[in-house]
Amino acid sequence: MSWFVGQEVAVLREAGIFKVLAIEEESLLLEDENGFTYRYMKLEVVLRQPINTDKLSSKDLEAKSPSVSKNVAASRDRKLPLIDLHAEELSIPSHLSAHDVFLAQISAFKNFCNGQAQRRNTKFIVIHGAGEGKLKQEIRQICNGAVGISIHDAQWSNGAVGASQIELLLGQFKGF
Repeated sequence: MSWFVGQEVAVLREAGIFKVLAIEEESLLLEDENGFTYRYMKLEVVLRQPINTDKLSSKDLEAKSPSVSKNVAASRDRKLPLIDLHAEELSIPSHLSAHDVFLAQISAFKNFCNGQAQRRNTKFIVIHGAGEGKLKQEIRQICNGAVGISIHDAQWSNGAVGASQIELLLGQFKGF
């Protein structure tokens, strides 16, 4: 396959559209739709083939998934996996200290991420609440410090950002 800079490609076992930034001897430097750059072996990259939707029947057009949105309500319609990290949703005993509750929430988040990677799910929603943001801040630090995982704001209620969409690059994410 002959590659060229600017070409739209896909990566095997990964979701998303990538653009070729640089061509190396055995690998390609790619940029995803969020502006992140990754290096993949040429054998893992395939030419992106657009699907012609002009000849789909109206029944098929109605069944097409909605466009990508950062709105959690739209995410629910697409059936993205979701975890609510509120203590009552996780059945965390109420007698625990705030710190122990926090540690249990972080553990639940990491276990959920690992489970989604095992199920080969590349996107999911984490509800952390729109409070003071300590849990959200810690989850962001965990994601930013790990390879193969990214985090984006998702709307939850009343315009407050109480949820995040997590994306995994399955070929790079090693789990927690």
